[in-house]
Amino acid sequence: MFLPPDMASVKIFRRELCKSLEENHFSPDNIMQIELAADEALTNSIAANVCNCSDETIICRWRIDGSKFTLYVLDYGSGFREENPVPNTDKELLKTNPSLCLSTFIGHIKNHQTKKPETLPYNGQNQKHTNMGKGLKIMNAMMDSVKVMFHGEGMVGEVPQGFKVMGSILALEYDRAKHL
Repeated sequence: MFLPPDMASVKIFRRELCKSLEENHFSPDNIMQIELAADEALTNSIAANVCNCSDETIICRWRIDGSKFTLYVLDYGSGFREENPVPNTDKELLKTNPSLCLSTFIGHIKNHQTKKPETLPYNGQNQKHTNMGKGLKIMNAMMDSVKVMFHGEGMVGEVPQGFKVMGSILALEYDRAKHL
């Protein structure tokens, strides 16, 4: 999908992504986890473009191969600040007691977000958006693998050395066979 850096794109993206996951027999719980992480990935890309005054199209592409789902999101922002990863104990709690862990986790995220409002475009108009600052934590908690790469000057790399970063590429992976 080719999407403008506007929060209205999230709804279109989510609808197509969920349709694709349903057609490939992912469970509602799997879809919820993937959808939350994918929303965060696209929101981060929109925010990165906006922060760099870029109106370049964001490219979202996914692949489903059996039980494995992979999403790539390419933007023209300057990339992410490294956040503290989610501890493995949190990931294990999420797998063993998802309702308790997820509600606690979401509560911490909401508390953090209310302290850090930003504005992002929605249908071309800037609107306050409080969901900023914990996207990578959410993605790491929901997905099996999250990889951040950077692109620029015809090169792609995990650590930008020797080239001007023009944007980032997020690669998210989820294997429903691991989440039965």
